Amino acid sequence: MIYTFAFNIHVFISAITLGAGIFTIVLSIRGLVRRSEYGRADRWSSLVFYIGLYLQLVLGFIIYFTLRSSLGGPLWEVPDTENDASLRFWAIEHIALMIFALFLTQLGRIYIRRSSASEIRFRASLFYYGTSLALILFSLSIALFFR
Repeated sequence: MIYTFAFNIHVFISAITLGAGIFTIVLSIRGLVRRSEYGRADRWSSLVFYIGLYLQLVLGFIIYFTLRSSLGGPLWEVPDTENDASLRFWAIEHIALMIFALFLTQLGRIYIRRSSASEIRFRASLFYYGTSLALILFSLSIALFFR
């Protein structure tokens, strides 16, 4: 029961994080096209995206390492995990993609904070957050395929 509740919270926060990521990319494109200043909305949307990814990491680890163990053990202990594409995806590939997406977002936040020109900030936002969002969408599409 608690596993289902935590998983539903994980999905809900994922939707918010995905929306914040898309909104951040849209603001970055708009800022580049209009040559506007990197403002409060840009900072807040990227912050929501960033915090959402960290919440996902913590909640995902709680689900994976503690709550999943109560259902029959962690996925890496399930026999034949390396031969079952669905189990391998959840045990290895999903986690790796999400950690890399979080790493790119963290790098982007550092780079954007240290930059002074708005155009550089928007380009960095588009690159780092866009690549991170692409990884998340790729993982989501694979997750829907393996469901």
